[in-house]
Amino acid sequence: MTSNDKRKQQQRENPEPSEGSVQTPKIVLLWIFILLVWGVGYYAWQIGKPMLGGDSRSPVEVTRQHSEGAEIAEVTEKTEDAEAAQSAESVKSVKATAAAENSGNTDVAAATESAGTSGANGEQIFAAHCAACHQATGQGIPGAFPPLAGSKWVAADDPNLPLAIVHDGLSGEIEVAGATYNGVMPPFKGTLSSEEIAAVLTYARHEWGNNANSIDVSVVEKHNESFGNRGSWTVDELKQTFQTP
Repeated sequence: MTSNDKRKQQQRENPEPSEGSVQTPKIVLLWIFILLVWGVGYYAWQIGKPMLGGDSRSPVEVTRQHSEGAEIAEVTEKTEDAEAAQSAESVKSVKATAAAENSGNTDVAAATESAGTSGANGEQIFAAHCAACHQATGQGIPGAFPPLAGSKWVAADDPNLPLAIVHDGLSGEIEVAGATYNGVMPPFKGTLSSEEIAAVLTYARHEWGNNANSIDVSVVEKHNESFGNRGSWTVDELKQTFQTP
Protein backbone atom coordinates (compact mmCIF):
# COMPACT_ATOMS: atom_id res chain seq x y z
CA MET A 1 0.00 0.00 0.00
CA THR A 2 1.47 3.31 -0.98
CA SER A 3 1.81 6.29 1.30
CA ASN A 4 -0.97 8.09 -0.54
CA ASP A 5 -3.34 5.23 0.15
CA LYS A 6 -2.50 5.28 3.85
CA ARG A 7 -3.11 9.01 4.01
CA LYS A 8 -6.52 8.67 2.35
CA GLN A 9 -7.46 5.89 4.76
CA GLN A 10 -6.59 8.02 7.81
CA GLN A 11 -8.62 10.91 6.47
CA ARG A 12 -11.70 8.67 6.17
CA GLU A 13 -11.49 7.61 9.90
CA ASN A 14 -12.88 9.74 12.80
CA PRO A 15 -10.35 11.22 15.21
CA GLU A 16 -9.72 9.46 18.54
CA PRO A 17 -11.73 10.87 21.51
CA SER A 18 -9.85 12.95 24.05
CA GLU A 19 -11.10 12.14 27.59
CA GLY A 20 -11.18 14.80 30.34
CA SER A 21 -10.77 17.69 28.08
CA VAL A 22 -14.44 18.91 28.23
CA GLN A 23 -15.19 21.11 31.36
CA THR A 24 -18.46 21.02 33.39
CA PRO A 25 -20.76 23.88 32.39
CA LYS A 26 -20.58 26.84 34.76
CA ILE A 27 -24.35 27.07 35.06
CA VAL A 28 -24.48 23.54 36.54
CA LEU A 29 -21.77 24.40 39.06
CA LEU A 30 -23.66 27.55 40.00
CA TRP A 31 -26.90 25.61 40.70
CA ILE A 32 -25.05 23.05 42.79
CA PHE A 33 -23.53 25.84 44.84
CA ILE A 34 -26.93 27.55 45.36
CA LEU A 35 -28.56 24.29 46.51
CA LEU A 36 -25.78 23.61 48.98
CA VAL A 37 -26.00 27.11 50.46
CA TRP A 38 -29.82 26.90 50.72
CA GLY A 39 -29.71 23.47 52.42
CA VAL A 40 -27.13 24.50 55.00
CA GLY A 41 -28.96 27.79 55.70
CA TYR A 42 -32.35 26.10 56.12
CA TYR A 43 -30.91 23.53 58.53
CA ALA A 44 -29.24 26.25 60.60
CA TRP A 45 -32.47 28.31 60.65
CA GLN A 46 -34.51 25.38 62.02
CA ILE A 47 -32.14 24.57 64.90
CA GLY A 48 -33.99 24.89 68.22
CA LYS A 49 -37.45 25.17 66.65
CA PRO A 50 -40.22 22.55 67.20
CA MET A 51 -40.44 19.96 64.47
CA LEU A 52 -43.86 20.55 62.95
CA GLY A 53 -43.31 18.71 59.70
CA GLY A 54 -44.73 15.43 61.06
CA ASP A 55 -47.89 16.97 62.56
CA SER A 56 -50.58 16.47 59.97
CA ARG A 57 -53.31 18.05 62.12
CA SER A 58 -54.84 21.31 60.98
CA PRO A 59 -54.57 24.37 63.29
CA VAL A 60 -58.33 24.13 63.96
CA GLU A 61 -58.01 20.51 65.10
CA VAL A 62 -55.03 21.31 67.34
CA THR A 63 -56.95 24.21 68.95
CA ARG A 64 -59.99 21.98 69.50
CA GLN A 65 -57.91 19.27 71.16
CA HIS A 66 -56.25 21.83 73.43
CA SER A 67 -59.68 23.23 74.39
CA GLU A 68 -60.98 19.75 75.18
CA GLY A 69 -57.95 19.12 77.38
CA ALA A 70 -58.55 22.38 79.26
CA GLU A 71 -62.23 21.52 79.76
CA ILE A 72 -61.33 18.08 81.13
CA ALA A 73 -58.87 19.67 83.56
CA GLU A 74 -61.51 22.18 84.69
CA VAL A 75 -64.12 19.45 85.25
CA THR A 76 -61.58 17.43 87.24
CA GLU A 77 -60.74 20.44 89.40
CA LYS A 78 -64.44 21.15 90.09
CA THR A 79 -65.01 17.51 91.00
CA GLU A 80 -62.12 17.60 93.46
CA ASP A 81 -63.49 20.84 95.00
CA ALA A 82 -66.94 19.25 95.38
CA GLU A 83 -65.45 16.18 97.05
CA ALA A 84 -63.47 18.41 99.42
CA ALA A 85 -66.61 20.38 100.31
CA GLN A 86 -68.49 17.14 100.94
CA SER A 87 -65.69 15.93 103.22
CA ALA A 88 -65.82 19.21 105.12
CA GLU A 89 -69.58 18.84 105.60
CA SER A 90 -69.06 15.30 106.90
CA VAL A 91 -66.52 16.57 109.43
CA LYS A 92 -68.98 19.22 110.60
CA SER A 93 -71.67 16.58 111.02
CA VAL A 94 -69.38 14.40 113.13
CA LYS A 95 -68.38 17.35 115.31
CA ALA A 96 -72.01 18.35 115.83
CA THR A 97 -72.99 14.81 116.77
CA ALA A 98 -70.10 14.52 119.24
CA ALA A 99 -71.03 17.85 120.81
CA ALA A 100 -74.61 16.70 121.29
CA GLU A 101 -73.48 13.46 122.92
CA ASN A 102 -70.98 15.15 125.24
CA SER A 103 -73.55 17.67 126.48
CA GLY A 104 -76.12 14.98 127.05
CA ASN A 105 -78.36 16.37 124.35
CA THR A 106 -80.30 13.52 122.77
CA ASP A 107 -81.61 15.66 119.95
CA VAL A 108 -78.83 14.79 117.47
CA ALA A 109 -80.95 15.90 114.55
CA ALA A 110 -81.00 19.48 115.86
CA ALA A 111 -77.22 19.50 116.22
CA THR A 112 -76.60 18.22 112.71
CA GLU A 113 -79.06 20.75 111.32
CA SER A 114 -77.06 23.56 112.92
CA ALA A 115 -74.01 22.22 111.10
CA GLY A 116 -75.84 22.53 107.80
CA THR A 117 -75.92 18.84 106.87
CA SER A 118 -79.69 18.33 106.89
CA GLY A 119 -82.40 20.40 105.27
CA ALA A 120 -81.12 23.65 103.77
CA ASN A 121 -77.37 24.05 103.38
CA GLY A 122 -76.34 27.42 104.78
CA GLU A 123 -72.91 27.41 103.14
CA GLN A 124 -74.33 26.76 99.68
CA ILE A 125 -77.03 29.40 100.14
CA PHE A 126 -74.42 31.94 101.23
CA ALA A 127 -72.26 31.15 98.19
CA ALA A 128 -75.22 31.60 95.85
CA HIS A 129 -76.81 34.76 97.32
CA CYS A 130 -74.35 36.53 99.63
CA ALA A 131 -70.73 35.84 98.69
CA ALA A 132 -70.73 38.20 95.69
CA CYS A 133 -71.04 41.19 98.06
CA HIS A 134 -69.73 39.98 101.43
CA GLN A 135 -67.13 37.64 99.88
CA ALA A 136 -66.56 33.97 100.69
CA THR A 137 -64.16 35.00 103.47
CA GLY A 138 -66.82 37.18 105.12
CA GLN A 139 -64.54 40.22 104.82
CA GLY A 140 -66.84 42.19 102.51
CA ILE A 141 -65.58 44.89 100.13
CA PRO A 142 -64.12 48.01 101.80
CA GLY A 143 -66.22 51.08 101.14
CA ALA A 144 -69.01 49.10 99.48
CA PHE A 145 -70.19 46.06 101.45
CA PRO A 146 -69.60 45.57 105.19
CA PRO A 147 -67.79 42.52 106.59
CA LEU A 148 -69.67 39.74 108.35
CA ALA A 149 -66.62 38.37 110.14
CA GLY A 150 -66.55 39.83 113.64
CA SER A 151 -69.68 41.89 112.97
CA LYS A 152 -71.69 42.73 116.10
CA TRP A 153 -74.81 42.87 113.93
CA VAL A 154 -74.38 39.30 112.69
CA ALA A 155 -73.37 37.79 116.04
CA ALA A 156 -75.83 39.80 118.18
CA ASP A 157 -77.26 38.10 121.25
CA ASP A 158 -80.75 38.78 119.94
CA PRO A 159 -81.10 36.59 116.80
CA ASN A 160 -84.00 38.77 115.63
CA LEU A 161 -81.57 41.58 114.83
CA PRO A 162 -79.64 39.88 111.96
CA LEU A 163 -82.86 38.06 111.04
CA ALA A 164 -84.65 41.37 110.46
CA ILE A 165 -81.83 42.61 108.21
CA VAL A 166 -81.77 39.47 106.07
CA HIS A 167 -85.53 38.86 106.08
CA ASP A 168 -86.76 42.43 105.45
CA GLY A 169 -83.71 44.30 104.13
CA LEU A 170 -81.76 47.34 105.33
CA SER A 171 -81.24 50.83 103.91
CA GLY A 172 -79.21 53.82 105.01
CA GLU A 173 -76.01 54.17 107.00
CA ILE A 174 -74.68 51.42 109.26
CA GLU A 175 -71.40 51.25 111.16
CA VAL A 176 -69.54 47.93 111.06
CA ALA A 177 -66.08 47.32 112.54
CA GLY A 178 -65.42 51.06 112.83
CA ALA A 179 -66.33 51.86 109.21
CA THR A 180 -69.53 53.44 107.92
CA TYR A 181 -71.41 51.98 104.97
CA ASN A 182 -74.35 53.50 103.15
CA GLY A 183 -76.18 51.19 100.81
CA VAL A 184 -79.16 48.93 100.39
CA MET A 185 -79.45 45.36 101.65
CA PRO A 186 -82.21 43.61 99.64
CA PRO A 187 -84.86 41.58 101.50
CA PHE A 188 -84.70 37.81 101.10
CA LYS A 189 -88.17 36.95 102.44
CA GLY A 190 -89.46 36.60 98.87
CA THR A 191 -86.38 34.78 97.61
CA LEU A 192 -85.51 32.28 100.35
CA SER A 193 -87.76 30.08 102.45
CA SER A 194 -87.85 30.29 106.25
CA GLU A 195 -85.68 27.17 106.45
CA GLU A 196 -83.11 28.65 104.04
CA ILE A 197 -82.97 31.98 105.91
CA ALA A 198 -82.43 30.13 109.19
CA ALA A 199 -79.66 28.02 107.61
CA VAL A 200 -77.73 30.89 106.02
CA LEU A 201 -77.94 33.01 109.19
CA THR A 202 -76.76 30.06 111.30
CA TYR A 203 -73.86 29.58 108.90
CA ALA A 204 -72.84 33.26 109.10
CA ARG A 205 -73.09 33.25 112.92
CA HIS A 206 -70.78 30.22 113.13
CA GLU A 207 -68.14 31.15 110.51
CA TRP A 208 -65.09 33.47 110.27
CA GLY A 209 -64.55 33.53 114.05
CA ASN A 210 -68.19 34.31 114.87
CA ASN A 211 -69.52 32.32 117.81
CA ALA A 212 -73.24 32.99 118.16
CA ASN A 213 -76.23 30.76 118.68
CA SER A 214 -78.01 29.07 115.79
CA ILE A 215 -81.31 30.43 114.50
CA ASP A 216 -84.21 28.00 114.38
CA VAL A 217 -86.82 27.95 111.64
CA SER A 218 -89.53 28.72 114.21
CA VAL A 219 -87.83 32.05 114.98
CA VAL A 220 -87.95 32.99 111.29
CA GLU A 221 -91.60 32.01 111.01
CA LYS A 222 -92.52 34.03 114.11
CA HIS A 223 -90.67 37.06 112.74
CA ASN A 224 -92.50 36.67 109.41
CA GLU A 225 -95.85 36.72 111.23
CA SER A 226 -94.92 39.95 113.04
CA PHE A 227 -93.01 41.86 110.35
CA GLY A 228 -93.68 40.03 107.08
CA ASN A 229 -95.51 42.95 105.47
CA ARG A 230 -93.06 45.72 106.28
CA GLY A 231 -90.32 47.15 104.10
CA SER A 232 -86.61 47.65 104.73
CA TRP A 233 -85.32 48.65 108.15
CA THR A 234 -83.06 51.54 109.07
CA VAL A 235 -80.49 51.36 111.86
CA ASP A 236 -82.59 53.67 114.05
CA GLU A 237 -85.64 51.42 113.60
CA LEU A 238 -83.61 48.35 114.48
CA LYS A 239 -82.34 50.01 117.66
CA GLN A 240 -85.87 50.96 118.67
CA THR A 241 -87.33 47.49 117.99
CA PHE A 242 -84.62 44.96 118.92
CA GLN A 243 -81.84 44.52 121.42
CA THR A 244 -78.84 46.00 119.62
CA PRO A 245 -75.21 45.45 120.62
